[in-house]
Amino acid sequence: MQNMLKKTLGRGAESQKGFTLIELLVVVGIIVALAAVIVPLVIQFSGRGDTGAATAEWDAIQSAIDTMMADNTLTTVTAGAAAAFVTDALDFDAGAGSQTLAAYLRDSSTTYCYTWAASGRILTQVAAVSGACP
Repeated sequence: MQNMLKKTLGRGAESQKGFTLIELLVVVGIIVALAAVIVPLVIQFSGRGDTGAATAEWDAIQSAIDTMMADNTLTTVTAGAAAAFVTDALDFDAGAGSQTLAAYLRDSSTTYCYTWAASGRILTQVAAVSGACP
């Protein structure tokens, strides 16, 4: 009689399969709490990559300009008053010819536009809009 009651009421150890609704809700609650903590941290770190890439590219372009000036014994360059891709064939050497920085850069693709002073120092770095300088 006792076995029949256990089977009927579903309280036997052999009849318990799976999780209760409360256990599932607790697990879902823990997952939601972890996501609420982790997602803002991931979003915060994703912006740092873009900033680091822009800084690294600035430094690489500046080094390329300095190297080009030293190799060609230039003391001044044509100032880039308007934003331009510095990897294009621009007249860096003040009318003596068209110098390009592509030979001085490991990767000549860029998504930024630059302006530079006559001394060869980069002044501004702006993100390109639709593949063109603003």
